[in-house]
Amino acid sequence: MKLFQRYNRVNLLITIVIFLLASFTFHYFIVHVLVKQIDDDLEIEQREIQTYVKKYNRLPEPIPVRDQVITHTPIPAPIKEQTFTSTTLFDSLSNGNGIFRQMVFSINVNGQWYKILVAKSEEDTDDLIEEILLIVLTTVIFMLLASFIINRIVLKRLWNPFYNMLESFNQFRLGKKQELNFKPTDIDEFELLRKTMQQTINKAESEYHILKEFTENASHEMQTPLAIIRSKLDLLIQDEALSETQSKMVQSAYSAIEKLNRLNQSLLLLTKIENSQFEKVSVINLKQKVEEKLAEFLELWDNQQVLVTAELKEITILMNNELADVLLNNLLSNATRHNYTGGRIAIFLDADHLRIVNSGNRHSLDEEKIFQRFYKSVQSSESNGLGLSIIKQICDVSGFTAIYGYEPGIHTFIIRW
Repeated sequence: MKLFQRYNRVNLLITIVIFLLASFTFHYFIVHVLVKQIDDDLEIEQREIQTYVKKYNRLPEPIPVRDQVITHTPIPAPIKEQTFTSTTLFDSLSNGNGIFRQMVFSINVNGQWYKILVAKSEEDTDDLIEEILLIVLTTVIFMLLASFIINRIVLKRLWNPFYNMLESFNQFRLGKKQELNFKPTDIDEFELLRKTMQQTINKAESEYHILKEFTENASHEMQTPLAIIRSKLDLLIQDEALSETQSKMVQSAYSAIEKLNRLNQSLLLLTKIENSQFEKVSVINLKQKVEEKLAEFLELWDNQQVLVTAELKEITILMNNELADVLLNNLLSNATRHNYTGGRIAIFLDADHLRIVNSGNRHSLDEEKIFQRFYKSVQSSESNGLGLSIIKQICDVSGFTAIYGYEPGIHTFIIRW
């Protein structure tokens, strides 16, 4: 959930709670004020009755008035104190019961005490309260809706610089010589974030180029010593004066040098790919190229008794010819190296993908690490851990996608374009 969405929800929830509490408080005070107004009217009515009695020495005749009830009842003794209560009374004019606010007091007329009940209907008050509450509720809903829309629009605009930076950062790839377009903003926090990200990226880019340059130089410098050592070992191997033990030691050293040489070549290849030294592309007849590779690997597969099947369609793709050779070599070498005697390899070439399926170890490779450099599922003396990384790198620069899948005992690599 986005931050401004969470803020909007929290803000909306808090606002609703505040408005509910305010509404209950408002309702309480409105009711209190209106009831007080009715009580004042009843007291006015009481004073009018008392004035009439003083002036005419008799009670006034009750006049039927809508929403008002006045009754006189003789009593033997005066009521101690006047009272205000809400009760249900019959309204003769409306011919029904209703909620009334009543005041009861006593008055002496010619030596006779009377209980006077004066009541006014609260129906109008309830209607007024309902109308006020309806107005308040409508206002509150409108304010909540307006607040939600305004917050959403304002917050979205406020967070725009952050999302722009995030989008630029997601598209950034180290070593691609990309220019990051972090636009300056007048929001201090985002401006600080922009400067910090820019400095961090610049530092990472600089260190990356230093490391890449070191790797490239080291690989170049290693080529000559490796060639010399390899040549010397070649001469030693051909020396008939070597004992059997010495011969085995030289063979072991030669194998180590060969492995080191392959590793060096792989690192050089990766560096060249990253330096965009294979930008020249051409239309490649992939079916023809795959068939050429199958012919090259045929003897190796025969020796390992690996059954190979191929279903190839006429497909042409646009990519660097040298990288296409390396890609197919690595895919087929990988399927062969991690196979077993009597295993099988199936190759499918279709309109949008190349799929190579091989039997192998009965466990899946780590899909998150499989294309990382120096990743090895098992310790293998032949693999330098760069073959799949080179495949991924070639796919990246060619606009392809490398996918790995596993079923029990079956490993699948798909190159999709």
